[in-house]
Parts: sequence; structure tokens; C-alpha cells
Amino acid sequence: VFRESTSTLLDEIANLKTIISRFSDFSKMPAPEMQPVDLNDLILSVVRLFQGQLMREPNRIVPDLQLGKLPPVRGDAALLRRVIENLVLNAIDAMPQGGQLIFLTAASEKNAIFDLTDTGTGLTPEECERLFTPYYTSKQHGTGLGLAIAQSVISDHQGKITVYSAKNTGTTFHIELPLWEGKNQLATN
Repeated sequence: VFRESTSTLLDEIANLKTIISRFSDFSKMPAPEMQPVDLNDLILSVVRLFQGQLMREPNRIVPDLQLGKLPPVRGDAALLRRVIENLVLNAIDAMPQGGQLIFLTAASEKNAIFDLTDTGTGLTPEECERLFTPYYTSKQHGTGLGLAIAQSVISDHQGKITVYSAKNTGTTFHIELPLWEGKNQLATN
């Protein structure tokens, strides 16, 4: 009984540390340091990071890279990477039986477009409405801060993030980020 109680207590302490850490991250988000960022390279590095987790059998998640030719975006690579990592982790959680994870990039006249689509469990319209609200989570061990932080980071980059989903058909996160226009943007950090 003592060992079991101790183990439970240690698990809960670890969970509280995670919550405190995420709350701290949310409350003191650093201002982005704008530079030209190759969004496709950033996506590829995140896919490499999660390769082992994605390819785990028997619930394999197959990455489908549909990366278009993109000019650099105006952004902070470290912060944008955190956003992409969070979206990939959420997609992995949404596909406990495996599936496909589609990474798509394209460019419009002024923006880079990044869509991340999973073939997971999907979300209801009500869940989509609340998804970016701090402390809202549908996960058993989630803090409800990951997507709130992602939205804050994208907003700080003068971009937009939206979600499209249907129950049992998957979810798409759509991000638009301004393209890098040159040296004059360094002054607008």
C-alpha cells in the first residue's frame, strides 16, 4: 500500500510540475525575434524528431509530405517549431489506431500556408470553438495550454491559425504566416 501510494503521489507531483511549467511558459511568452525562416526545413526537422513515434507498430502513423516551393516566412524559428511540435503531438494523440498525417505547404501572394491534417478521431463543432481557450482540454492528462500558446505565437507573428474538423474524419489546422520581405523587416521586431 505504501509503495502504491508513493508511486501515485510521485506521478501526481510530476503532473503538477508539467502544469506549472506550461502555465509559466504561457504567462511569459518571449517576444518573437523575427528573421527569415524556411518553413519547409522547420517542418522536415519536426518530422525527423517524431519519426520513431510516428512509425511505431502496430499503430503506425504515415507522414505525407506535400511541401510546395516557399519563400522564407517572417518569424522566430524556435517559437514556430514549438507550434508545429504541439500540433504533431496533438495529431498523434488523435490517432491511437494509427493513420496518416499530411503536411502541406503553399504560398499565396503575401503568406505562406501550412496545413496539418490528421485522419484521427476528429472534433465536434463545440470542441473546435473552445480549442484555443486557455485551460480547455479534451485529454486526460492535458493542461489546455498547448493550443492557446500556439495561437498566441501565430498571432505574435501577424499570422492566423484556424481548425477544421468533423467527428471520426480527422482534423486540419490551417496556419498563414507573412512572407519575409527583406531587411526592412528587421527594424519591426
